Amino acid sequence: MEEKKYVLPLPRAVTTGIIFEAAEKFGLEVDQEKPPEDAFDPRTDLPLKDYVPRIILKGDSPEILMEANEYIAKKHGEWINGLEDWRKMRINKILKKVRK
Repeated sequence: MEEKKYVLPLPRAVTTGIIFEAAEKFGLEVDQEKPPEDAFDPRTDLPLKDYVPRIILKGDSPEILMEANEYIAKKHGEWINGLEDWRKMRINKILKKVRK
């Protein structure tokens, strides 16, 4: 008998590095969501709609998936805050060069 797999779809905005780090840490599988039936033309196999698949994490336990989700949210928040600091630092560097 197969074990039941639980799935956690993640927002597209989360960096893949954080997702793979969480998957490794919590022992989860990384996959993509399946496209809807009407996303591609059956004759040409070209996309009919703008379709960007989301990354999903698969695991055996909903508790582990929730822990991974919290970990991803925390790491993503830290990354966003660090990004703002990096942008400010970069703007200041550019302004110093312009003023000279």
